[in-house]
Amino acid sequence: MEELILRVHELQEGMDVLVQRWISDYEGEGRRIYCRKGCANCCRLAVHATFPEALAVAGALTPPMAGALCGYVEALRPHLIGLGDVRAYLRTHRRQAGFCPFLNGEGGCGIYPVRPFSCRALLSTRNADYCGIDLSALHPLEKEAFLSSLDPSVVAFPTHYAAYPQELGRAHETSMLEEMAKRCGFSLSGNLALLVWLIRERDLAGALRGGKEEISELLVREGLSLPFLLRLERAPLP
Repeated sequence: MEELILRVHELQEGMDVLVQRWISDYEGEGRRIYCRKGCANCCRLAVHATFPEALAVAGALTPPMAGALCGYVEALRPHLIGLGDVRAYLRTHRRQAGFCPFLNGEGGCGIYPVRPFSCRALLSTRNADYCGIDLSALHPLEKEAFLSSLDPSVVAFPTHYAAYPQELGRAHETSMLEEMAKRCGFSLSGNLALLVWLIRERDLAGALRGGKEEISELLVREGLSLPFLLRLERAPLP
């Protein structure tokens, strides 16, 4: 496991360098990235991560964050019953789960040095108010005005988030899943907070030693065996 965490840190450091270089070029053109400490609207979104990223986060939690994590899971789990697809899950998460349990008392990220690729990749080209918008709830005219204001050459349309960091983040996630599959024979990814909770409260890391079947049984017992929550995949045959 230690080797996987070290690889995560290497990729995160490399990603930070590339993203900062992109931001400098972008803002050098007179444009702006609006992300700032304390603008936490994006912290109501479901965060996706690989198991090695979650393992790094699990080791960095303070006692208050660990308590908030248990509260997050307790609040979310009843609303997962009967969900049939990823859109319903994302909508439910935004409305029911509340803010990320890893925020500190000042509204900043309490796990910033080890935050996952998906968080590092989320850079807003609009002010923080836009990060709290549910597009599906907008009036059609408001939605049309918002979409027409976006630059498809820069953003991951139909969102206002910059595309390049997201492409980079997905590439690093894929790299970590391949690394995990090579070492363990399978890969695991999904909701960051649920993964961290399983690691801390249900010894998910220990279950890895029992292989894919033991993890699958654990997810079933916890009512979390849903592909849009946690994705457990066997490594492809050589």
